[in-house]
Amino acid sequence: MTTQPDHQDAAPARPVTLHELRTALSRYGLPGDRESFERDLAAALDASPIGDFAAVAEVAATYRHRLTLRTDEQAMASLASPIGGQRWTPAADVFARVRAAGGDR
Repeated sequence: MTTQPDHQDAAPARPVTLHELRTALSRYGLPGDRESFERDLAAALDASPIGDFAAVAEVAATYRHRLTLRTDEQAMASLASPIGGQRWTPAADVFARVRAAGGDR
């Protein structure tokens, strides 16, 4: 009998190479992270002077940091918790949408 992979695997090791970063983004990233990474990486690479890849390194560091936050239980819990004791309600959601649309003028 085969065992099914656990989708709640432990946090991945910090990616060291672009290949590892791509693999981690595909597995642990949010939807669209891998595609955004590829676009940002290509743009940074195209704009970088020959021999100066600081922008490429910054893109890689940014997405690696996103993975770190995404796989950190405490970071994700803090994002999910309400701010200042606020609670979500359907009515609050409707009022927020009306305000955002400029309906409270």
